[in-house]
Parts: sequence; C-alpha cells; structure tokens
Amino acid sequence: MKHPRTHLITASSSPAPRRGLSKNNRTAAIYAPMPDTLPWEPIEHCYRALLETSSSAILLLSPESIILGWSRASEALSGWIADESLGHSYVELCLPMAAREPFLRELAQATAGSEVRGFESPLRTRTGSQTMLSWNISRVLGTRGNLIGLMAIGHAVAPHTQTEETLQLAHTRLCEEARRTQRATEEERRRIARELHDEFGQALTGLKFDLTWFGMKLTQSPVPPAITDLLEKIQAMSGSVDALLESVRATAASLRPAMLDDLGLVPALECLATTFHHRTGARCAIDVARELSATQLPPEMSTALFRIAQELLTNVMRHAAASQVHIRLSQNNGIVTLEVTDNGSGINRERMTSPHSFGLRGMQERASLLGGHFRIVGTPGVGTTATASVPVAKCFVP
Repeated sequence: MKHPRTHLITASSSPAPRRGLSKNNRTAAIYAPMPDTLPWEPIEHCYRALLETSSSAILLLSPESIILGWSRASEALSGWIADESLGHSYVELCLPMAAREPFLRELAQATAGSEVRGFESPLRTRTGSQTMLSWNISRVLGTRGNLIGLMAIGHAVAPHTQTEETLQLAHTRLCEEARRTQRATEEERRRIARELHDEFGQALTGLKFDLTWFGMKLTQSPVPPAITDLLEKIQAMSGSVDALLESVRATAASLRPAMLDDLGLVPALECLATTFHHRTGARCAIDVARELSATQLPPEMSTALFRIAQELLTNVMRHAAASQVHIRLSQNNGIVTLEVTDNGSGINRERMTSPHSFGLRGMQERASLLGGHFRIVGTPGVGTTATASVPVAKCFVP
C-alpha cells in the first residue's frame, strides 16, 4: 500500500498537528497527510535529513514531557526505538528519579518562552546505564503562534571526573614518553662519548706517538739547516694534536662523564666541582649526606641530578661572577635533594620567567619527569639558590 506524502509540522506549518509514524521512515516526528505539491516541502526535507543524520539526540516533547518525536540518534543513545517511545513520558522512560524534577523545571521554562542552553541531565538507557547529555530546549510554534511542542537537542558530554581521569592518563603517558626520550638521549650521549674517547682518542694518541718518533729520528741524524725548520713544524703539530686530544676528552666528558656510570653521582659531582674550580678559580665546595656517600642511586635519578648540577654551574660561570659555590646533596623521607648556592650577582625575576631561559625550563622538566620539583630564587648582590628534589621511588618506574 502506498502511503500518502507527509509533512513535518513546524512553525511554518499551518495545518493542525496530528501524531503519526511513517513506516518507511524510522525518524519518528509529527506528520500529517498533505497534497502532492507544497511550497514548504524543501523545508520538510531539511528537517528529515537533520533528524536522520544528526549525531545529537533530537526530541519533540509536550510541556509534560510526552514524546512526540524521536530521532535516530535518540534511538542509538537510549536503546528505545521510536515505536516504543512515542506517546510515553520522556521523564519516566529515560530519566533516573533524581533528574526528573530538574528536567521538568527546564521544560516549564522553555514553555514560558525562555530558551534552555547547556542544561546537563543524565539519560538512563534501556539497559540501565547512564549517559550525560547537554540539552538545548526551545519552543516550536505554528503559524498562528500556537505551541506545537518543545524541541530538545542533546549531545553526550563526558562527566567532569571522566575528563579529569582522561587528562591525568594523557599526562602520565606524556611523562612516560618524555622519560623514554630522555633515556634514549642519554644512551646516545653515552655512545657518542665512548666513540669519541675510544676511536678519536686512540687515533690522536697514535698520531702523537708518530710525530714524537719522527722528531726523535730527525734529531738523531745530522742536522742540516732545513731540518731545524722541520723539527719546529713537528713540535707545532704535536702541540695541536695535544690540544685536539684534550678537546675530544672534554667533549666526551661533557656528553656523558664515564665517572657517572662507573662510580655514581657523588664522585661525578666531585669531579664536576673540581673542573669548575680549575676553569673559573671560584671555590666550589661539596657537602654530601653520609647515607648518600655509600648509596648507589638509581641511574635515572643520578643522571637527572648531575645534569641539573652541570647546568647550574654553567649558569654560575656565565652570569653570576661568583667567588664561592656550595653544592649540597641530602636525603629525607625518600626524597633526594640537590642544592646549589652561590654568592654571585643573583638571578632576577625577568630571567626566571623569560621564555628564552631554556636551561631553567630544562632543569624543571628533568625534575618534573621524575615526580619531583625544581625551585630557584635569587637576591640581587647576594646570590642565587637552586634546589631540585626527586623522590627515589619514582625513579624505579619504567
């Protein structure tokens, strides 16, 4: 049997509303038989397409919450098909008891002419589970201003607790990836440092021996005038090789000090302090808690604290003009703290908050990735104190 053409009654529709359901169209809205050609048919098709394709739940309700229209998305979200929901109270069918009265209040406001925007209400599905929806509710009027119903459009929103959990999970994953990247970086530094020390260091040492042997051979033979210039050239080349060899060793140590891997954090810090003193002439004292002197800290913690100390001493050398530096390493309640104090010019707030202070941000990130924190304060003309604290337990997380 061929069904008559139908028309979705909206504010532009003049006929009186009549409830019905097209068997060929599961989008249950209000329909009435219409003539074959009508000027508002394009509008009807737009509404049908909206009801069919929208991912938001679209309802047509009476002021008492009786369901007059039920979209495809409403079926998907609730589990109730149009045939089962039309004519029933939405409040009784789909809302838990605690949410019924607030929803009816919003319907009353919409009936009075106030538009409802962003009203959150849980939808109870056919299986008993709940989904939080954010509703926009407004009136649908006929051409004579008569109330046809209330159009309610709802889309699913994540509860605040779920959003927080999702953000926390994303932050945890981001930290894990950053830590893996940091470990990979340190491993690459270790490889390059070993390559520089073993390959380039040995090659330069061999070249140094060859130049020494060549010079000795020349001095043992009769010395014509031209050989004197040759010996001077050999000595100059030997000096260049010495300088290059020292540079390679310093670069390898800067990339990844072998002492940090072989002996641990405390000897590496002592070596760092000695190197700082030789380069600047400033006194650099180091004070290590007794329990840490004989303790082998986790490699990831040792690396992070060493890099922070290295960056802090570099900053002192470049900016502070300090004559004394004090490094302290202590442990309390499972938290290892590195403190570096100098008597230099004192860091100012502009530099601490500058987006170009990559060194400071790097130290903050190193401590944060291990569940710790980094803090730096400065007093002009007095000096600067920087503190990095890291919990030991966090350093065993893979």
